[in-house]
Amino acid sequence: MRQGNTFTGYVFLDGQWQQEGDPAMVTMPDPVYIGLALTSHSSGVTSQAVFSEVTITGAVTGQFTEQVVGDEAMPSNDPVALYVGIANAGGSPAIVPYGDPAASQIGIGTQWRIDLQEFAAQGVNLTDVDKIFIGLGDKANPQPGGSGTMYIDDIGLYPQSVPLTEVWFEAEAAGTLGASWRSYDDPNASGGKGIGSNDGDGDDNDFAPGAEWMATYSFTAPAGEYKILLRGQENGSDSFWVRIPGAILQTHEDPDQPGTGWVRFNGFDAPSGWAWDEVHSNDHDNAVVTWVLPAGEHTLEIAKREDGMLLDAILITTNLDQDQDVLPDAIAQP
Repeated sequence: MRQGNTFTGYVFLDGQWQQEGDPAMVTMPDPVYIGLALTSHSSGVTSQAVFSEVTITGAVTGQFTEQVVGDEAMPSNDPVALYVGIANAGGSPAIVPYGDPAASQIGIGTQWRIDLQEFAAQGVNLTDVDKIFIGLGDKANPQPGGSGTMYIDDIGLYPQSVPLTEVWFEAEAAGTLGASWRSYDDPNASGGKGIGSNDGDGDDNDFAPGAEWMATYSFTAPAGEYKILLRGQENGSDSFWVRIPGAILQTHEDPDQPGTGWVRFNGFDAPSGWAWDEVHSNDHDNAVVTWVLPAGEHTLEIAKREDGMLLDAILITTNLDQDQDVLPDAIAQP
């Protein structure tokens, strides 16, 4: 509710409206726009809702209109290219274009990794960079015109040229295995065993569960960017929660649990028996998730999300191009 420049939030609990938190002061010069927001919580997926019994008091004019905001608004941009440039002091910049000439219309959060050698090959001294810039259009032949909005998130620098690192685990060999996990004997599983849950154990669709459903795996790794592949089997459902606390950078976190590092790994593709699948995010158009880790000790945490999903083996790797379809059915035993 707004009164002048004072905004107060309310929630509807136990049949009545209750104030949520303290009022906030926000200076609102004319004109002021008000509205009701809706989200599907999944980038690129639209949703629909009907609002009723909405009343406005005071000197308010104009009719309600529809306005798409956020990621879904990007396709309305004019189609133009995107590029990144870096330069030494007084030198000519090196320019690396994004592969899509209509990059301005990409409607979902997308990570763009650039090998610094692409700049070095154009004569830039990587040990003495003076500036970095991001542009739209053709840097060599700028043209007037074009309209729209783009959002640039994190800009980071991290090592990628590291030796291939692979860390393997049997799921049942967790350093800590929550008391509620069930163990299954299966001759087709790696090591002859897997872990999981039965229907009726209780789904945890919205938030990761407590310690009783947590499996942890400790490992040592050099600095680099990693992805995770799990060998699992659908037994009624198809999802886990996954995270590596302490990562320098992680793509595609669950938006409902910001800052926790949890990934909602839904849509595990193993309907016909044990199969490998890359950890991907249900909240970001099933994009594969990667973690940038500093050198040292780390812990992978996997938690149950839906009843009936089974877990057999785990691979953590710097090979971001690793094909899940060529991984072995059983991992080498120590």
